[in-house]
Amino acid sequence: MSLIAELDSKTRKLIEKTRTHLLESGHLPGFFYSSEEIFQREIDAIFMREWLCVGRVEEFEKPGDYHAMRIAGEPLVVCRDRDGQLRAFRNLCAHRGVEVAVGQGNARLFTCRYHAWSYTLDGRLKAAPHSTEVTNYDFKTCRLPSVNLDTWGGYVFVNFDPDCPPLNECLDEDGVREFAGFLQPENTRTSDKFEFEVPCNWKFVPENLMDMYHVGVIHGASFGGHFPINDFRYNLNGSGYNAVYESYTMAPNGVTLFGPMPWLEGKVTDKFACTTWVRPTMNIFGRHDLIQPWVAMPIDVNRTHVTIYTQLPEAFFDEPGFAEKNQIYADFIKLVATEDLAMLESLQTGISSRGFQPGPTVKLERAIHHLINYYLDILLDEDKDARAIRINDCAEFLADTRAKYPEATDGGYSKTFGSAQV
Repeated sequence: MSLIAELDSKTRKLIEKTRTHLLESGHLPGFFYSSEEIFQREIDAIFMREWLCVGRVEEFEKPGDYHAMRIAGEPLVVCRDRDGQLRAFRNLCAHRGVEVAVGQGNARLFTCRYHAWSYTLDGRLKAAPHSTEVTNYDFKTCRLPSVNLDTWGGYVFVNFDPDCPPLNECLDEDGVREFAGFLQPENTRTSDKFEFEVPCNWKFVPENLMDMYHVGVIHGASFGGHFPINDFRYNLNGSGYNAVYESYTMAPNGVTLFGPMPWLEGKVTDKFACTTWVRPTMNIFGRHDLIQPWVAMPIDVNRTHVTIYTQLPEAFFDEPGFAEKNQIYADFIKLVATEDLAMLESLQTGISSRGFQPGPTVKLERAIHHLINYYLDILLDEDKDARAIRINDCAEFLADTRAKYPEATDGGYSKTFGSAQV
């Protein structure tokens, strides 16, 4: 039975409302963020079928470098084998299912801590102690279950679905490569990696990152004071979105410490900013001097693991005072991230309340409206007509805004007309 068939008439009406035009729409009912049943359906329909970013290629520079992790409870290990190939496996011993790799580091073999079955870096069973008398089991073909792996822009992606479409095809459906390629993320290195746990449902993290409504409120003391709020120009594309806007870099007072990335020099100003979403849980933010992706992975229905990468051009690493400057960037993104924590926890508490009723979506929530309809397309039934309405509404809004503010270099968000409107 489909999920929509199981919902009561009141909930169906709320969902139907979410499918309509942005300014006639509303947010999702709270149980979409608190229900264990919904969460398990999301694991099957989203996390076991979509391409998921799990790291950067420079985290696996040498043969034997590995990183073990859990994605929505599913154990996974990514490594570089002895031939230099990146691989991903379900992190499950073929004997009793114990994880054969823990944490991250460098290894010659993956050895189960329970009964010492060991595996090579290409997944083959190397040894199984005290098993010579076993019959009716083919040890020669025994191996760790492989998981699809591919890369784009220096990012490592995995997909648990053996029949999944190619990564590039999925990225191109939402225009990710066309939009973000000029940032040249493949020519950057990770200068900082900040990981933390958020006490909320995983969906709130990407929604919050595309929420322009809260920036001037929560982040007013960090970067929100010089951020374009009014009529933010999102471009909807497929199930995703992107935007180019005006904002200073992610450093104290918006002052760059390194200057522009070499390939952007002379092409953008120091107020250049852009963002795009890589479904289902990766938000990429670019400035003239850095790239900062956020990746969210569910731990359970109420907890999410977040990783923020700060990426800089290779040449910056050799500049005098690099460590001190890089630490300033690292401390600033930690400040920005922690500003949201209490609010995200309160969001989770609020939607779990028996008294919660979803409110309307406003013009600053265009990307969120598009995102929550992506959820509904996956969990319920795909509504291509509703998607076409959202994309057409967005195109009309962009055309109208450009007609009003053709001279604006930042997409129409200079201080002259950036004040909030009711």
